[in-house]
Amino acid sequence: MIDMKIDRYHLSSDKYEVRVGKLSLDSQGHPVTSYDEKSGINRLVETPLAHCKDVEDALHWLRGYLIRIGSERITTVDQLARESQRIERQFDAYIKERVPEGL
Repeated sequence: MIDMKIDRYHLSSDKYEVRVGKLSLDSQGHPVTSYDEKSGINRLVETPLAHCKDVEDALHWLRGYLIRIGSERITTVDQLARESQRIERQFDAYIKERVPEGL
């Protein structure tokens, strides 16, 4: 089961799919939660964005989404490649900071 956050995005899974959601943040930039009385736990408040078949597909979808909503206007294939690589490096750095070496 996957339950990870990358910046303000949340990836979660069950045995059928990986879901990508955009987290709601409070005024300090912390994820907002709501209490689920049925299960007795706090759940992240998020907007569903995508349902993907696996983690690789979810990260690929998220990279494309970030390119589409980005502020930079992309007019060439070279710009698209640079932006895609920049986002990939962000993912790598974010994961590397949080995963112990050797895993």
